[in-house]
Amino acid sequence: MTVTNLEAFGDINFPEHLTPKIVHTALFIHNAKDKAETVTRVKFCTKEYGTKMMTYVMALLILPMLMKTMEQSDLYKDFQASNKKTIN
Repeated sequence: MTVTNLEAFGDINFPEHLTPKIVHTALFIHNAKDKAETVTRVKFCTKEYGTKMMTYVMALLILPMLMKTMEQSDLYKDFQASNKKTIN
């Protein structure tokens, strides 16, 4: 028996890219024990759910690397420096 989002979460309107199915699929892939299993899980999920959903899943998985790259950029460092609080 499958449970729909409406049954599980009530009347919550999830954005298409943050549905529980997307998050759970990302966790399923993230929790693979090694790289080979990760590849197998990605292939399985792509076949099972399609490329559009997997685009959202992969975007969630790449987010930490993207954040780290952004934190190292000069633009971000300038932003941080301009927002530092000073003691008067």
